[in-house]
Amino acid sequence: MNVGILLPVRKKWWKPVTLKTYPIEIADNLNLVVCLLPFNDSEAMCLPGFRKRFKARLDRILYEQNIWPVLEHPLISGLYQVDSSVFCETAKTLSLHLFYEVLSAIKGVGALINKEILVTGSTEYLEHAIEILITKVKTINILIPKGVNEPVEAERAFLETGIPVHITTDYDVANRTGIWIRFPDDNESFDVLPQRFKGIIVDLGEMKIIDTKAQKVFSLCIEFSEKVKRRLGQQLLNTWEENVLEGFIILVCANAWDMSEAEVFKRLEMRFSFIS
Repeated sequence: MNVGILLPVRKKWWKPVTLKTYPIEIADNLNLVVCLLPFNDSEAMCLPGFRKRFKARLDRILYEQNIWPVLEHPLISGLYQVDSSVFCETAKTLSLHLFYEVLSAIKGVGALINKEILVTGSTEYLEHAIEILITKVKTINILIPKGVNEPVEAERAFLETGIPVHITTDYDVANRTGIWIRFPDDNESFDVLPQRFKGIIVDLGEMKIIDTKAQKVFSLCIEFSEKVKRRLGQQLLNTWEENVLEGFIILVCANAWDMSEAEVFKRLEMRFSFIS
């Protein structure tokens, strides 16, 4: 499979316009084909006639080399694709599904089997958290607002493992917990808690890791393996915002290989990282 990325390069005035390509192997039967698109200035890409001629040449190259789909450089966006923010959402989806791997990747946390974990979020996320964490941590503390039904997975988990899940409406539970997993759509009344929480907040709704003791905030990202990063090169990796290129590759492969995004993430040996 050949997946394309479109990169503009400044054209030298004495040379004819030639669209060049070169492949980078990402995995077996998966090549990222870089298409270099020469032009004189960024204003030219705004002219309808220029873009039409440019796209006609591109269409021919993409067809001849069996390249599809493509990710465009921000400077030439709009030739083929929709808003690239959809690729960033892939990173968020993965972090929610693989939140335990996110926890395990945080340096300094230590062995999770000895930790008390505070969890908040909407019901479906609480159910997911209990299912994954019940045998992997010392204690699960579920904080819910008053009047909200307890997650049914808590009783099921206890019956199957004999391990209780502590469910409470008491905000003081945050005072005895060093790690807080904050899933999306938790109650807005919990917004006051980070001001007095002493520990690490894994905010999966905002894709942030917050170390309240060190007063540091990190962005939660997904990364290629070191082998793939060496092949791509730092200049290419820095062309897009975090998670765009990575999310694009994951979505394309999930569709082509008929896999879940999490399965592609693991097959490509990708990982979670934290950027300050």
